[in-house]
Amino acid sequence: MEAAKYRKKALRIESQLLGKLAMIGQARFARLIGLNDAQVSRMKVAQGNEKFSFFQCMSMAIAILEYGVDDTEIVELARRFAAVLTKKKSEPARTDSDSQIDMSF
Repeated sequence: MEAAKYRKKALRIESQLLGKLAMIGQARFARLIGLNDAQVSRMKVAQGNEKFSFFQCMSMAIAILEYGVDDTEIVELARRFAAVLTKKKSEPARTDSDSQIDMSF
């Protein structure tokens, strides 16, 4: 039961990490961390006989150690996304019927 709680949290952390990686770009991340692009790509998926990828292992470690786990960014992103999805179209401009042009032939 306890492991399931950490797995759920780790999945959320992994999603956040991969999302941030996508935002800054894999090539830039690789350059800043001192690796080549292919190495970073391999970090995202399990290799050979490994059960978990690098990001999955690190996410689980962060979840278990409860280091820097803060969902405020995800909550804010969800709010913005919901606002975009539920954004109502603006009301059409209305005028009084007296001021409308009436044409008859």
